[in-house]
Amino acid sequence: MKLLARKTDVSVSEPISAINRDDALEMGVGPMDRVRVTLDGTATTSVVISDSTVPKGRIYLTANIMSKCGASDGDSVEVSYCPLPESIRSIRKKIHGGRLNREELDSIVGDIMDGTLSEREILAFVSAFNVNNADINEVADLTRAMAATGRTVDLGPGPIYDFHSLGGVPGNKITPIVVSIVASQGLTIPKLSSRAISSACGTSDFVDTFCDVELDTESLKSALEKAGGVFACGNEDYAPVGSRIIKAERPMGIDPRPVMIASIMSKKVALGTTHLLMDLPMGEGAKIPDMQAAEDFSDDMVALGDILGIKVECAVSNASQPIGRTIGPVLEARECIETLQGKGDPLVAEKACAIAGIILEMAGFDDGASMARGILSSGAALSKFREIVAAQNGDPAVEPSDLVPGGYVKDVHAKHSGYVQYVDNRSIVATAKAAGAPFDTGAGVMFIHKTGDIVEEGDVLFRIFADSKAKLDRAVESARSRRPMKVDIRPVEHDPAETIMAVFPRKG
Repeated sequence: MKLLARKTDVSVSEPISAINRDDALEMGVGPMDRVRVTLDGTATTSVVISDSTVPKGRIYLTANIMSKCGASDGDSVEVSYCPLPESIRSIRKKIHGGRLNREELDSIVGDIMDGTLSEREILAFVSAFNVNNADINEVADLTRAMAATGRTVDLGPGPIYDFHSLGGVPGNKITPIVVSIVASQGLTIPKLSSRAISSACGTSDFVDTFCDVELDTESLKSALEKAGGVFACGNEDYAPVGSRIIKAERPMGIDPRPVMIASIMSKKVALGTTHLLMDLPMGEGAKIPDMQAAEDFSDDMVALGDILGIKVECAVSNASQPIGRTIGPVLEARECIETLQGKGDPLVAEKACAIAGIILEMAGFDDGASMARGILSSGAALSKFREIVAAQNGDPAVEPSDLVPGGYVKDVHAKHSGYVQYVDNRSIVATAKAAGAPFDTGAGVMFIHKTGDIVEEGDVLFRIFADSKAKLDRAVESARSRRPMKVDIRPVEHDPAETIMAVFPRKG
């Protein structure tokens, strides 16, 4: 049937069109059935049927659907009923506990990628894949299917090292330090990181304050050839279907393990990773609550790596409070560079050296943590950092003082004397986000004291930075209402210097 296309300004997250009831009856289309819209290209959409809003002979399309089928406002387009895709049958099979083969998973992932499946259908797949306990071979097939939706990179025959943090602990600013230590020893480490999704600062948010992070494939390869390591943003070039799945998951707040690890590993497959270290922050509010959960997760990651040809180890790290003294893009960038210069919070250096040390041992070096500390203290890591920054179009001479936080500042004071009992990760992140982080790069929080410190009444606990008075006031109100830190007379021990609590699989 020929219908006149009309562009609608309604913003929706799924491919939806609207047609008149009489036209729907003529085509045999019911509510939320699919139609295929064709002109210069083809798009598939779900249908909303209207008696009054849509005149007979017209179809209302969103801008992305208009673009996909090559139509302009007022063009005559061909509209026809589109049967359910085969991938829906595969999703139903999984809902009923069936095992999916590679072809079925390829079909599902392909339909997610081209927009054929709605977000509720993606959510049904993700939920069934978790509830019905997808086996590790299915997860491997899903990983390969996800990797195939984007570009793959040939970085040569040598070992390719990488590490990935599961997240859940704020202030984890170690990536440029780890990459610099590892790359200084002639190892190749193409580290792709993310921007913040629900946190106050992702790695790419703070790295973006001193060099480019949005590197296309050729720029990535060029930077690696120059410096041996990168700290770039994991953009849509690599396994892009993962971001579409995350978008569907977000409203329900779910992130099932089988799909999560497939998404993580799909980018590693795309980059040809041969050796991967997973950082598993463990603590209250983190994705890994206890050691048993850490061991279970590690077992799955190691088994998946074996199938995919990637050697995987998992390090369980302390996530009881933020890493270091800062949260927010500019503040974290400053502390990262200070650590490379031999200053800053010793626990940032300790975690970075512990993680880098495990990677060095995966490469065959002995006593990797001690070796990493020596590389950091000698200045070799700082030299490599500046080399990588230059390769990513930044100023290699960047100094912490060049990075200026927001000009609106408020100190939060202790109401009485005692020991800092805890720093609540979620509450302090909410305060930093209220101040404008990560979108306002100068916004964030700086800790003056942390868990275990002795404070007197009136001492500054932490400092809030913002780019405007309104956001500063909002952050102060967040801090007052959420109580991100507690002071009490009961003595509390500081966090131990050893930030890595276990490594799986166990060595020896």
